[in-house]
Amino acid sequence: MNLLTNLKANQNQLLEAVLHSVAVEPSQAVAGQVYYNTKDKRAYVYTGAVWMAMDAKDASPTAVSIVKTINDGDSLINLDKIKDLADKLKATNLVATINSGTENINADRINGIAGAITAGDIVTKINEGTSKISTSKIDGLDDKLKIDTIIQALIASNKTIPTSKITGLDNTLATKITDAQAQAKADTALQQANTFTNQRINQILNGASSNYDTFKEIEELLKNNDNLTTVLKKGIADKTGKVAKEIGNGTATEFTVNHNLNSQDVVVMVRENKAPFAQVITDVEVTDVNNVKVKFAKPPKANEYKIVIVG
Repeated sequence: MNLLTNLKANQNQLLEAVLHSVAVEPSQAVAGQVYYNTKDKRAYVYTGAVWMAMDAKDASPTAVSIVKTINDGDSLINLDKIKDLADKLKATNLVATINSGTENINADRINGIAGAITAGDIVTKINEGTSKISTSKIDGLDDKLKIDTIIQALIASNKTIPTSKITGLDNTLATKITDAQAQAKADTALQQANTFTNQRINQILNGASSNYDTFKEIEELLKNNDNLTTVLKKGIADKTGKVAKEIGNGTATEFTVNHNLNSQDVVVMVRENKAPFAQVITDVEVTDVNNVKVKFAKPPKANEYKIVIVG
């Protein structure tokens, strides 16, 4: 049985429970997950990075605990006690690190650069040079050159484009039907629809005997037979309905499902949406007569489960 929601014990005891017992640590673990290793007879908890034994056996300082102790303390480590640190902090090494890296230094942090490179200098260098600036480097230019943007600009302006400037437009317009031709086609379609409708009505009415071939005669029959009306209404009202919908989108943990069964006396089942189609356990709230809410502990994948509501 798959449990897909958190289990709240409301301060009740978990009696005679056994940790997940395996000889190899579980894969795809999450922080806080525990298991019992049957090989070395120890319980472990996953920290998010490593599996750590939950007992004190073989306890020793870890790199994490050492760093935390240093950071939380008041004492400082001498530079000469950190291997190669003094060498790495030399000016030449710092410059080499900056030039070979992917991060950039803000211009305002370089003394004198603002006065050395003015807007006029930059424009002059670009205009006198042979290189070209990519359109993607000019803020907003790519957007203004998009087809949609150009079309919107044309629509908003009072300028027009001659049809001769649009390839094939004159030829296409020449093949279009006139208003008169379109009206004639519409009139023909309407006449055909009227003829078909009349034929179908005649078939329906002529299929009954002369005593029941009008709506008035059918109305009188129903009025004079209250029992038939009652039976039909009760049968329709008591009919059990069913709604099935796929749920899951990879992000949400709660899903409100509308069933329109007009009742809170419904049975809800959630199952896998692929073989073996096993039923799973989730939190289910019957929020009102037409909706239920399903809650998962983790977001299910897209359409991973199917909810079936009967009522």
